[in-house]
Amino acid sequence: MALLPLKQVLVENFFFSYNDYMKTFKTLSEKLKALLSERKIIAIAIDGRAGAGKSTLADSLAREFNGAVIRMDHFFLPPDLRGKARVNVHYERFLVEVYPFIKKGIPFSYRIFDCSLMDYHGINRIEVKPLLIVEGAYSLLPMWDEIFDLRIFYDIDEAKQRERIILRNGASAYQNFKEKWIPLEEAYFLEYHVRERCDLVLP
Repeated sequence: MALLPLKQVLVENFFFSYNDYMKTFKTLSEKLKALLSERKIIAIAIDGRAGAGKSTLADSLAREFNGAVIRMDHFFLPPDLRGKARVNVHYERFLVEVYPFIKKGIPFSYRIFDCSLMDYHGINRIEVKPLLIVEGAYSLLPMWDEIFDLRIFYDIDEAKQRERIILRNGASAYQNFKEKWIPLEEAYFLEYHVRERCDLVLP
């Protein structure tokens, strides 16, 4: 299996327990193999709390199953759309640039919004693959829920979340997460019953 090297799992991915990582990967691999034996193209969503390991898991599964990853971070909400009563992701653009093409069996591309630049920067080109993974918070908004063959919620407790975000982003950035981004995500989870709607909850 195309697993990450142990050192990379432990250091780059915020002190994952290697045994837990292997168990999670094996569980998902078995489910995906079963789905792919029945369908030519499948799409899955990996939603969940900040710092849980959504991106890491998505990248590992993409390597193992020759998949493509669509990151919800690329749909960061532009400044001119903020301050309104709305979910904190540019879902309108996802509906235009991604949603119509999922599982159509044709290549497509979408624009990347770079939050460090607060502007669009680059294109993510999605080739035809047997597995398409939509990864990140807000992956499971109900308006496109029907495209997924498997819905995953990646959970994490508050203490581990704090540790991983500080390691990844720094202590000052964690305060911003704690005061701004995490409450917005928690409101989304609650309003749309995200965890309850998932087929699989990890870890």
